[in-house]
Amino acid sequence: MPSEPEIRLSVALVTRNRPDSLEICLESWHAQTVRPFEIVVSDDSDDENAAKSEELARRYDCRYVRGPRRGLYANRNSATRACKGSHILSADDDHSHPADYVEKVVECIRKDPKRVWIFAERLDERDLARPLVCPPELHRSGHGQSPADPSNCAAIADGASVYPREIFDSGLWYDETYRFGPLWYLWGKVLVKHGWRISFSDSTFVWHRAWTESRLDDAAALKKQLECMTYVLFVNAFWLNPGPVNLFWSLAYLIRRMLIPDSIVFYTVRSRLGVDSAARALYLTLTYPFRMSELSRKGSSRDD
Repeated sequence: MPSEPEIRLSVALVTRNRPDSLEICLESWHAQTVRPFEIVVSDDSDDENAAKSEELARRYDCRYVRGPRRGLYANRNSATRACKGSHILSADDDHSHPADYVEKVVECIRKDPKRVWIFAERLDERDLARPLVCPPELHRSGHGQSPADPSNCAAIADGASVYPREIFDSGLWYDETYRFGPLWYLWGKVLVKHGWRISFSDSTFVWHRAWTESRLDDAAALKKQLECMTYVLFVNAFWLNPGPVNLFWSLAYLIRRMLIPDSIVFYTVRSRLGVDSAARALYLTLTYPFRMSELSRKGSSRDD
C-alpha cells in the first residue's frame, strides 16, 4: 500500500507596521501543541518598524522576508511564494489562536488534502457562547451572504484558510489589483471556477483583535473600498460567472454607489463613487485577464 503523503504545513503570515500585535500573534503560534513545518513572516512595514518585526520573527524561529509594499494581497503572494510546505495556511498579524489550532487544521487536511479548508473568527470571550459560523461568500448585490452549503462554497477566511500547494503551482495567485479591499470574495470565486472545493470547518477558530486605525473616518479610504467592491462584482459578472443577471446587479450596485453616499463595517463616515472611480473599476475589469496572466507568470518563480 502506498504511504500517506507527508503534510508539511507552512504558515504564510503577513504584517505591516504592527510589531506589538505581531508579538502577540507569534506568541500564540509558539504556544501551539503541534508546531507547523514553518512560519514565514512577510513584512510590509515602513523602515522604522521593519527592524522590530524582523527581530520578533527571528526570536520566534520564523523565516523573515521583506514584503513588496504594494498592498495586502501582494504581500500575501510574497508570503505564499516563500513557503516550502505541502499546504499553506494564511495568517494575519492581528490574529491569535487556540493552543490546538494547528493540530485541528492538520486534522482537516488529513480528511481531504486536496480541499481548501476555511475557519471562523471570534472577537472576544463573549463569542464563546455562540456557535462558529462559516464566513460569507460573495452575493451579486455587493454584500456577503452565508453559503447555502458551507461544505462546498465560495467563502474565504482571509487570514484563516489552508490551501494545497498545488493551487499556487497551477498559476493561481491572489489578485493584487487593489492595495486593500474585499478581494477575498473574488479569490473564493476564482478557486471554485478552477474546480477547487472549499469547505468550512467548525473544529477551530482564530481570535481577531479588531483594528482601530485612522481610516475608520477616512472618506478617501472608504471610497477606495467601494471601488474595489465594484471591481469584484464586475469581474465576477464578466469573467467568472458571466450572465445578464450578474451584470444587471453589478450595474445597479455601481449606480447606487455613485448616487447615494454609503458606508461599510468599521467606518464611521460615508462616501460615494465618482466618475473617475467608476471608470477605473471598469477599465481594470476589462484588463483583468491580462493582469492575471502576468501574475501567474511572475508567481511561477518563487525567487521573483
